[in-house]
Amino acid sequence: MIKQGSTPTFFKKIFQTLIADEELMRLLTYVPQGYDTLGNYNEFDPLDERLPNLVDKDSDDYWKLVDERIVLGEKTSDLLESKLCKIYIYEGRRRPVFKSYLIAKQEVNIDIFIHESFDRDLRITRITDRINELIALENFVGFGKFEYVAGNPREAPTHYRRFLHQYSMAVSKK
Repeated sequence: MIKQGSTPTFFKKIFQTLIADEELMRLLTYVPQGYDTLGNYNEFDPLDERLPNLVDKDSDDYWKLVDERIVLGEKTSDLLESKLCKIYIYEGRRRPVFKSYLIAKQEVNIDIFIHESFDRDLRITRITDRINELIALENFVGFGKFEYVAGNPREAPTHYRRFLHQYSMAVSKK
């Protein structure tokens, strides 16, 4: 039996999974290895173990980073003011499952935006791969596995790249 009100729990579990992952947080935060456009050199790859860990749930800095980098919703107007990588998690289409009075298919959109300054190390692809490792084909809540539906590049604000991923999961209709 599917728990009532499973959709908010479902989104919360996805969010919690993403913010708790050290590798993903590093990819969203640390600049690429090599020279930047100003000629400054960064010695380390974002996943290099010599860089400080970012996931510390007792740290105010961690929660500021989470608030800045992973958002439940789709407000993108603040991107123009900063140079960063950011993920938005928000609802997609919701469709009935035929011959079932209990189950609907809920789409989840995960939108990745990266500033061009992060684009030297295939950052959008690295973030995509990590997200898929964490959430695709997992049982979060509801009924069945969290299925990957599609992924496509989309139009982005100036100096950004955007890639929209869509997932689907069966949830309670009521």
